[in-house]
This record gives sequence, structure tokens and C-alpha cells, in this order.
Amino acid sequence: MKKFLGVAAIIFLAAIPAHAQRAGSMGVSTVPGAAPSPGGGAVGGASVGGSSTHLPAYARATFSMAEVKGEDSFLPSSFMTFEQAVAEGIAESAPAKSLAQAAADNQAAMKAKSRVEFVQDHSGNVIPITR
Repeated sequence: MKKFLGVAAIIFLAAIPAHAQRAGSMGVSTVPGAAPSPGGGAVGGASVGGSSTHLPAYARATFSMAEVKGEDSFLPSSFMTFEQAVAEGIAESAPAKSLAQAAADNQAAMKAKSRVEFVQDHSGNVIPITR
């Protein structure tokens, strides 16, 4: 029973500041026809005009959407000289190589070999460098 009362007290105490979220919370006057007095709720909060008890309504945000279509083989462009662009265009318009020709070209091409060196910084730590 003590746990239930403790949980209920925590919920009640946590709900008190929620009244501060109301825009224009006004104190209720017991005198009929009296002007509304500022300061409603247990925490406070003053409003001079109006009797709004809800947050002000704003229009919903509208988002624009654009659709972009393109080819599946799209590659980001990069700067190249005119001669390089012409050479690439000629290479792309050439007839496709056979599988055997592509394999032979791949074997004949010079492969880039990586080289790893280990150097030491001023503190004596080893740092690997690839070139």
C-alpha cells in the first residue's frame, strides 16, 4: 500500500508543472462579472487577455519533394580536359570486348603494388606508411 501511495504521489507531483504548459492559464474568479485575474495554476503563469486554455494553433509544416530520375549507370562527374573527354567518349562508343580479350588485357596490365614502410616519430612510436 505504501508503494502505491508513493507512486501516486510521484505522479501527482510530476503533473503539477504540466499546468504551466497551457497558454493563457487564467485564475478563476469567484465573483461574477469580475475581470479575470492573472496567475492560474499551482505554479503560476500570467495572461492578461483572452481565456485560451490550449496552446496556440499553428499551421502544419509543408515540405516540398522533388523526384529525380536517371540511368542506373550514373557516375558522379569529375573535371577532365577536352582531350581526355573525347578519348573517353571514343572508348565508350567502341564495340564491347569479348571475355577472353578482357581477361588478356587484365593480365597484361601493370598492377599497382603497394609498399608499406614503418617510420618512427619523435617519441619513438612506430607509424606504418603505405606508398
